[in-house]
Amino acid sequence: MSELLKINNLIVSFENPAGELTAVKGVSLSLDKGETLALVGESGCGKTVLCKSMLKILCDKGRIRQGEILLADSDLVPLTEEEMQARRGGEISMIFQDPMTSLDPAFCVGDQIAEVLRIHKGMDKDAAKARAIELMELVQIPDAGKRYGQRPYQFSGGMRQRIVIAIALAAEPKILLADEPTTALDEETQEEILKLLKEVQAKTGVAVLFITHDLSIVEDVADRVAVMKDGQLVEEGRVSEVFEEPNHEYTKKLLGYLDYKKNRGHHHRGHGALCYDDVQDDKPIVSVRGLDVSFAMDKRTSHHVLKDFDMDICRGEIIGLVGRSGCGKSTLARCIIGLEKYEGNISIADGANIQMIFQDTGAAFNDRMTVGEIIAEPLVVGGCRRKPSKSTRATHNRPGKTDVAAAVENALAAVELDVSFIDRKPYELSGGQRQRVAIARALITKPDIIIADEPLTGLDVSTQAQIVHLFKRLSEENNMAILFIAHDLPMVNHISDRVIKMN
Repeated sequence: MSELLKINNLIVSFENPAGELTAVKGVSLSLDKGETLALVGESGCGKTVLCKSMLKILCDKGRIRQGEILLADSDLVPLTEEEMQARRGGEISMIFQDPMTSLDPAFCVGDQIAEVLRIHKGMDKDAAKARAIELMELVQIPDAGKRYGQRPYQFSGGMRQRIVIAIALAAEPKILLADEPTTALDEETQEEILKLLKEVQAKTGVAVLFITHDLSIVEDVADRVAVMKDGQLVEEGRVSEVFEEPNHEYTKKLLGYLDYKKNRGHHHRGHGALCYDDVQDDKPIVSVRGLDVSFAMDKRTSHHVLKDFDMDICRGEIIGLVGRSGCGKSTLARCIIGLEKYEGNISIADGANIQMIFQDTGAAFNDRMTVGEIIAEPLVVGGCRRKPSKSTRATHNRPGKTDVAAAVENALAAVELDVSFIDRKPYELSGGQRQRVAIARALITKPDIIIADEPLTGLDVSTQAQIVHLFKRLSEENNMAILFIAHDLPMVNHISDRVIKMN
């Protein structure tokens, strides 16, 4: 094998109000042609920052303080932005963790794939379109020709992830940085995408740096594995060697969490758990009857997402909703909270407070707001919108600054984030940290029901376990209903009273 990439003693830091934060601390690694190196570690350990450093797409506050990034013996660190533009996409490409923030909502997905081909391959418009459709078929987008002209919002989270993969592969790069490329995909689709990446790698010899928190797939996808903790590499070696005889205590801890992914962890259901038989006589907090939703694909055809769908959600129960990417899970959630047009009937109990955790946290947050402002917004806006009674002054219905600050701190503590996160901006957070902020935002108004659309997406296994425990505790303590949408069946079985499978 020939060495394509070599990183020497890389140090990356960010400036923030509390001072300089070092995210990558002297990391050194290499990647050979045709090799797959898995970079694993818990949320916030610096994996994504390391990849963005290779492309030199850090935010304005990010700086490469020291080290080399050698691509075919050429150091990328001193290159200008103009020089890097020629390298990005053509020689080194990246599959980003949040597909919605990677796609431009103003342009159809097909044109976004074709743009890469025109820039890096010099194709004309017709040739680029034809190849873009081939790439969409390659990543298994059904009716690729018809869906070429659709916008990103017309695709499910998993389908958007496939589009991002197609864009990354379009220019046939030498190195592919895959940042959690299968996070939003169901298990079956995940296997298909991993198989696809292997096939592409075998044909092209592309080297892959595969970033993941899911150790359960590392054995199937990688040749070597590097374990990252607090910005440093703590262990590196052949996958079989590291998994069989890990040396570092942190690696042993991560491997211990594999029980959750293999459905061998302890379960919350059982004695004392709330069963559907216990609640079916109660009036549902949400009742769905005869729900029909379809999206226009062009002027003549439409895609039927939901057809004659029925469901009840009762107080205090956790319902797991599972199914393949694109089956309509997120569409159902958006219908319940009134963000999607539908035919049929959705009844919500009087006075019920519904909050939603969206799948794409990057798209759900305003980057101009701080974490504290994002979490507080439902409480502040909700308080200001309440109509006071004649005997109550309006100011009594509006939470004061002290009350809001305390509520934000409590919400952060509930999702195990330090109070120092209050002043940070979303782009300063890892994917997992953003997901926790999204959960805190949903919790702050003490809702009667939470619709959690893939709330574990982007979280490492240990954090998934913590969040699952949190949801269970909140449901029991507050008699709160949870519609838990996911593609991870072991985790859904772990937490749910009932499971609904969509096809």
